[in-house]
Amino acid sequence: MPTKGSKYREDDVRVRDNNFNMTVCERRASFSLPSFVFYLYAVLTTIIVSLYMLLQTAWKQKVPTIPKLYYKESTLATYLLKSCPRLACPYIPTFWAKNGHMQTILSFLIPQPEVLFRRKYFQLRDDGVIALDWVIANSARRIHDRTSIVIVLPGLTGGPESVADICKEASRRGFRAVVFNKRGHGNSPLTTPKLQSFGDTSDLRQVLKYIRDLYKHAKISAIGVSSGSGLLVSYLGEYGSSTYLSTAVCISPGYSAKELYENGTNNLYQWGMLQGLKLLLANHSDALASVIDVDKALQSRNISEFEEKVYCKLYGFKDLDDYWEKNDPMREVDEIAIPVLCINSLDDPVCPSGIIPFDLFSVLPNFLLVTTEHGGHCGFFEGCQPESWANRLSIDYIEAVLQFSPTASATQGSPDHTFRSRSV
Repeated sequence: MPTKGSKYREDDVRVRDNNFNMTVCERRASFSLPSFVFYLYAVLTTIIVSLYMLLQTAWKQKVPTIPKLYYKESTLATYLLKSCPRLACPYIPTFWAKNGHMQTILSFLIPQPEVLFRRKYFQLRDDGVIALDWVIANSARRIHDRTSIVIVLPGLTGGPESVADICKEASRRGFRAVVFNKRGHGNSPLTTPKLQSFGDTSDLRQVLKYIRDLYKHAKISAIGVSSGSGLLVSYLGEYGSSTYLSTAVCISPGYSAKELYENGTNNLYQWGMLQGLKLLLANHSDALASVIDVDKALQSRNISEFEEKVYCKLYGFKDLDDYWEKNDPMREVDEIAIPVLCINSLDDPVCPSGIIPFDLFSVLPNFLLVTTEHGGHCGFFEGCQPESWANRLSIDYIEAVLQFSPTASATQGSPDHTFRSRSV
């Protein structure tokens, strides 16, 4: 036989084993088309049966279920159920990643799509800085002053790269998408000795007023992802009917943050989130060293302890009870006046189903809760090449609400103080 790397030469083989070569040639000559088809059929049948058995095992012979909805009867709810077909179709998670932990982990491992952002720095009244990352839309799609806007609030320590998929989906559907990065988040500088807490909505308020004044005729919607939902719900409750927003979506919200961090979140995931918070703090230690003991904060053993050593100190709260009284996202939930969609998975290991306030959705007319049996935390992946079902449902919902109320005021809101913005 020829050695590795040599070119095949028929005469060399014949010299080394003439009988063997003749046998092969005879077999080739006697090989007929019907026998080839038979063998191909046998192989394909084996593959199909094996795949079928694999799928049956993966699904445990369980029929996919339609997402469960919780809401109070209203004209809007009826319209939404007709206008969002995804709500009436089974959510079928990626068969090889059905487990809630796997879905959650995939949300960190699966690469986000490539999205081009243009960053603008918005200067707040106290000289703090917020980074706004605007999606650079496809030049083939017409963007104008009336183009609806979607502002996305990332998770605990996330930046634009963590929400690129939902930004791309919004842009693809014709929205102007922008990411709101809290102070010091998204690789932005921290120019004041202050980090934004769950209940401090003043930064978001100034940014939304800026966007409203910049695009006076555009409707603005918001999507909060994970803990970004906490800030969004705080804002919606605090400003009621003057939010400058037409509608909002919360993906994997934690609802009561106090209950979540003290009793809900799996210790392993809480440890991971705590490391992210510590890294954020370490990156801005110079800016914060004058107001908190950074070294002690970095020694925190859980998130509650971190909140006490950092945010209680920054905002002057005497203890955690005082802090959560002013910062829990659910503190003014009954004041929310715009349509809100909440998407939760019942196998979410970060925000478990036990903390979902199901009764709330049967009382408040503006709320719609969608739950799935699987999906993990901010996962909701479907298809062999996983894509987020929740991200697409979020845009479906926003489109439906905006179509339901075409005359909704884009200039909704009360007067506010002046501010400055700058871009680089």
